[in-house]
Amino acid sequence: MGANLVARELGYRMTDGWGQGDAAAQAHFRPIETFEARFDALLGEIAALGFEAMDLWSGHLHYTWATPEHVAIARRLLAKHELRVVSYAGGFGESLPAFRSACRLCAELNIPMLGGGTPLLRSRRAEVVAALREFGLIFAWENHPEKSVEEILAALGDGDEDIVGVALDTGWLATQKVDVLAAVRALAPRLKHLHLKDVLAPRAEKTGLMFVDMGHETCRLGDGIVPVEAVVRMLPEIGYTGVITIEHEPEEGDPREAVRESAERVRAWQKAQRPRSGKAPVRVAIVGCGNIAGQYAENVAPHPEVEIVGAQDLDRARAEAFCARYGGTVYDRLEDVIAAPEVDVVVNLTIHHAHVEVITKCLEGGKHVHSEKPIAMTYAEAKRLVDLAAEKNLRLSCAPITWMGEAQQTAWKLVRDGRIGTPRVAYAEVNWGRIESWHPNPGPFYEVGPVFDVAVYPLTLLTTWFGPAKRVTAAGGVVYPDRVTKEGKPFTITTPEWTCAVVELASGVRARVTASFYVGWNTRQHGLEVHGDKAMVALDRWDVFDTGVWFAPLEQRDGATRVPLLRPGVPGIEFGRGIVELAQAIQENRPHRAQGAQAAHVVEVMEAIHGCLGDGRPRAIHSTFDAPEPMDWAR
Repeated sequence: MGANLVARELGYRMTDGWGQGDAAAQAHFRPIETFEARFDALLGEIAALGFEAMDLWSGHLHYTWATPEHVAIARRLLAKHELRVVSYAGGFGESLPAFRSACRLCAELNIPMLGGGTPLLRSRRAEVVAALREFGLIFAWENHPEKSVEEILAALGDGDEDIVGVALDTGWLATQKVDVLAAVRALAPRLKHLHLKDVLAPRAEKTGLMFVDMGHETCRLGDGIVPVEAVVRMLPEIGYTGVITIEHEPEEGDPREAVRESAERVRAWQKAQRPRSGKAPVRVAIVGCGNIAGQYAENVAPHPEVEIVGAQDLDRARAEAFCARYGGTVYDRLEDVIAAPEVDVVVNLTIHHAHVEVITKCLEGGKHVHSEKPIAMTYAEAKRLVDLAAEKNLRLSCAPITWMGEAQQTAWKLVRDGRIGTPRVAYAEVNWGRIESWHPNPGPFYEVGPVFDVAVYPLTLLTTWFGPAKRVTAAGGVVYPDRVTKEGKPFTITTPEWTCAVVELASGVRARVTASFYVGWNTRQHGLEVHGDKAMVALDRWDVFDTGVWFAPLEQRDGATRVPLLRPGVPGIEFGRGIVELAQAIQENRPHRAQGAQAAHVVEVMEAIHGCLGDGRPRAIHSTFDAPEPMDWAR
């Protein structure tokens, strides 16, 4: 939480209360001449603590003074530090124009939630709700003075539960002598955001520090009087899947190390939970410890259904670093992973061209497999893997699983419920930029090309929603062959890096899928749209779980309305969701959703696209698969 650093500009000594810290922060960050350097330093400190998402405090970028230049700089720096903003925190004014300014800032930075307070929620509720729906936002009221659950519910007001809820601060509950566990349980239906905070028992003597003397002296999670571990363990029980923000804003002292340690404690508490099935966790080993491995490990940490028991990589140092952080055994060779009796599932995160060999060896060795995409580079190889898994009575699961995201499931439900009428046309844009501009090793990406590397995402989503493809035609080629790496080393690409495919699905939907390693993310053509006889539904991004979902009836000529997600969206992409779903399926003895047969079908589609690029002739698609079920919470 950005507000953890409220005393940063005061040398971590805030003697005159919160307003002092707020004023100092705004004075420090407001000048546009110095904003970039100062905001860059702030984000760098947060990213260094190991966080991938943050709550942006209004003191660091205030809606009353943020200019378009401030916003553009903030957007660029957030991307640089790979930080997603899940909430915008503060007080949101006493006038409707001020509130709308805060909403507009959120929309410009793709922030899905306002977290804080405004008297307008009581005095001009209808207009506040209208603004939230216009900008596609959730408003989460943060409790401070409320001394009971009833007072919090009264602050929220009745109705509009889809977009008006609570950002529950566990520290303030304890300070106001509210039963924390009972409050979390009672407020679960309105819980939009959890601010996990611990406070020390009130001091006997006065210190002159405002919050300390109020009995609100924040501390490292687990060191105070708030039952934070019990709260974390309760979350799966009450069905909460939203964001947990680590909050610790001391009036004296730098909180950053305590915040980092608090996050580690939360992960440990999550890992120690028992699976909801009551059965032993499914034990997985990671093969391939590149950058994505850490994201997988972070994603599965809150889920007691999965236990990471080790890792292996051709570079042993990477496996050692992975296990040092996430636990488990360092295996020297793939054969050691396969021979290990403690391994139930192998998670294959190796490079594209190693997938077939690794999956084959694991299946032949009796291990279930979840693999990164694509399952193989040719349909013949993919089909052999599917057949081998069936022969061995083993499970073969495969990414991408981004269709399991909250935004994607919300849009799919609109389609299934008939809200857009009969769907007939879909557009998917996959413009991934020039890989060498942001990745230190662009070679493998260009070897496989954008179809196999990134078009696989919307192709998997479209076949999930609308069933198998039956025919493909495509055009494209190499448009910019001579490239230069970030280190200044020239290289030439030969695999087409711009393609446009038309995929005809057996259901009747015709989809245009464009994929490029030339056109950058600054294009206005992005996301995914599905057009039906009655309306259109669109996703700002086809991959990000908390992306915007938009709906426009046919008679609405301009704009669209943002649709609230079926449940709070996980920030970014939860890559490990496929492993968790596989583990739950194993425990519940049911089919898993990310089936190898669908992954193989998508490989046939992608192979056909590349075939069309060679001779211009359409290709028929012959494979099929059983469509996966929607997620249980999205039915």
